[in-house]
Amino acid sequence: MALPPSVIPALLTFYLGAWDLAVCGDLILQGIIFAQVAHYTTLHKKDVLALRAFVAVLLIITTLKSAQVIVVMWIQNVEHFLNLEAALSMSTHSWTTQIDLVFVALIAFYVQLFFCQRLWGISRNVYIVALVLVIFVFALVAAIVSCVFTFAGQLKNVTWIEIHLATVFAGDVLLCGSTIYFLLYHSKYASPETAGMLNSITKLTFQSAAPAAICALISLVGTVAWDRTTPNAYVMLAIISNNVLPKLIRKAHSSTDREGTATTSGRRHTNNIELTDISSDLSVAIRVQTEMEATQSVLSSKHDRPYP
Repeated sequence: MALPPSVIPALLTFYLGAWDLAVCGDLILQGIIFAQVAHYTTLHKKDVLALRAFVAVLLIITTLKSAQVIVVMWIQNVEHFLNLEAALSMSTHSWTTQIDLVFVALIAFYVQLFFCQRLWGISRNVYIVALVLVIFVFALVAAIVSCVFTFAGQLKNVTWIEIHLATVFAGDVLLCGSTIYFLLYHSKYASPETAGMLNSITKLTFQSAAPAAICALISLVGTVAWDRTTPNAYVMLAIISNNVLPKLIRKAHSSTDREGTATTSGRRHTNNIELTDISSDLSVAIRVQTEMEATQSVLSSKHDRPYP
C-alpha cells in the first residue's frame, strides 16, 4: 500500500528521524556509563561481590541495549534505505524494534530494584516499599503484555504501552518522594555530621530520580498525544524519551569522598566532585544505612523516639 505523499515528510522527520536521535542519545549515555563503571571499578576494588556483580550486570544489559538500537538504526537506514514502507513497518515486522519497550522496561526495573533496596534501608517501612515494588512489577508486566500484542500484530499494544508508562511514572514519583521524606525525617534527629551526609544524599536522590521521572512523564505525554494517522512532534518525544529512559540512571554530582580520606580534624573531605552513576551510589547507600543504624541506636537511648 503506497503512502500518501502528504505524510511522507512527517514520517521521515518525526518517526525515522526520532529513531536516529534516540540512538544517538542512547550511545552518548552509554559512553557516560562506560566511564562511570571504569571509575567505580578503580575506586571500589574492595566492595562486596554482590555490589560488583550488580554493576557488572548493569553494564552488560545497558551495552546490549545500545547494540539493539544500533541494529535498528542499521536496518532502518541501510537495509531499508530505498524502501520507506519497510522502514516504517519495523515496529510491527522487525523483532529488533518490537522488543524495544520490554528491553527498556527490564533495565528500568533492574535499576528500580536497587532504589527500592535503598528505600528499605532508609525507611524500614514494609508497606511503602511493598507498594513501590508492586507498582514496578505491574509496570514490567504491562510492558511484556504490550510486547506480546505487538508480536501478534494487535492494536491493544498501544493501550498497554500507555499503562506501562503511566505506572512507571507513578512509581518513580512515589519512590523519589518517599526516599526524600525519610532522609529529611532522619536528618532532623541525627548528629550534625550524619545530618550533613543525609542532606547530601537527599540532594543526590532528587538529582538522580528526578530526570528519570521527568523522562517517563514526557514519554507518557508523547505516547498519549501523538496523532496515529500523521506523525508529529509528540511521537518524536515518545520515541526519544523512551529509549534514553533506562540510561538516565544517575547524572548527579556527588560530594562524598570515595576513598575515605580524612582531614586533620578526622572528618572526610567533601570536595571530591565527580560525575557518578548508580554503581557509585551503591557504596554511598551502604554508608548511609550504616550511619542510620548507628544513629537509630543512639536516638533510641537518648530521645526514646523510634523511627517510623
